[in-house]
Amino acid sequence: MDVGTEQRGDASPYDEQGRIEVPGAAGWRYLPIEPAGEDALAVTLAGPDDVHVGFTVPDFVSRGEELGEIARLVIRARERMDRSAGLGA
Repeated sequence: MDVGTEQRGDASPYDEQGRIEVPGAAGWRYLPIEPAGEDALAVTLAGPDDVHVGFTVPDFVSRGEELGEIARLVIRARERMDRSAGLGA
């Protein structure tokens, strides 16, 4: 067992880099969420092929299911943009 796993414990949802999967979005993970000013949170997501997307929410949007809904919306928009690239859309 490596030190990172030992510190996290077997039941931890975090990977070795401190990321956690976005439920319902295969291949996407939250990077550590940071404060963005006095009353906001900056959320960055890492996806396939080292794609990174980010968004900022008010700090009262802090529950996992709320962040998950917004994250999946942002991911869908990014994936739609990627699919339409080169199609003249």
